[in-house]
Amino acid sequence: TWLTCEETEDRAGTNGYTKDHGFIFEVDPVDPHRTGAVPLTAMGRFQHEAIAVDPRRGVVYETEDAFERPFGLFYRFLPEKPLGGRGSLRAGGRLQAMRVPGVPDLSSIQETGASFDRVEWVDVPDPLADGTPIRFQDFGRGGITHAQKLEGCYWGGRSVYFVSSFAHSDEGSAADHYGQIWRYDPERRRLTLVIVFGPDTDVQLPGESPDNICLAPSGGLMVCEDGNGAQHVFGVTRRGEVYAMARGAQNIGTEEEPEWGEFAGVTFSPDGGTMYVNCYTPGTTFAVTGPWRR
Repeated sequence: TWLTCEETEDRAGTNGYTKDHGFIFEVDPVDPHRTGAVPLTAMGRFQHEAIAVDPRRGVVYETEDAFERPFGLFYRFLPEKPLGGRGSLRAGGRLQAMRVPGVPDLSSIQETGASFDRVEWVDVPDPLADGTPIRFQDFGRGGITHAQKLEGCYWGGRSVYFVSSFAHSDEGSAADHYGQIWRYDPERRRLTLVIVFGPDTDVQLPGESPDNICLAPSGGLMVCEDGNGAQHVFGVTRRGEVYAMARGAQNIGTEEEPEWGEFAGVTFSPDGGTMYVNCYTPGTTFAVTGPWRR
């Protein structure tokens, strides 16, 4: 099965909704009616963006793309029945949010390679956000760590990678950047900034506003852009070098004022021979053959 996320936290009675929104749902790709539209409420009600699953422990990591300050949190969900198969997430579990001691806002970290040990995970007081959105809730004296535009999330190797697409101080972030990619190693409880694109980044070149990500067969990352200017799929090597893989050529604007649709959903076939990636508008899926392990 796969998990799909609602990127809204609107309540019943607003915008024509008859039910609360902001949940994760499990979908059977062969027979969607088998699982039904049952919200996995224990996994939290907020503006979900992406999830990644630790295949050895069954822990689910979640990003929150909150549009307003205080910005979103990075979560983990500890299932009651880890790796229990289809429907097991309905049994519930514990939702926790990441606290990096001394770092209330990830945007303040601007040095590639910066690393933080002893990352803490704090139980979410009210996962259903019945009275207060989770990011506003009281996490105790140590507070909690926020970040603007938390988006892509992917498990690779022994770590989970997640993205902050950008941060703007004039919108409430502690500092400016055009994208951060983070890696969290659960065994070491270590958070590392893999790469940061500074505020002077040229938006016409590959390497800004990262969104969806995945681990490439070569061991580096493959990244979809969702920003201003040209739209790329670009790679990040293990040494932190950025290289262009593709540039969007489908103009959804005008000849005088061109606009390019964002790339999304990059992934590789199980044998590592084909990369699949979507263009959001116009809806297009591309298949790109390798060799990808070089």
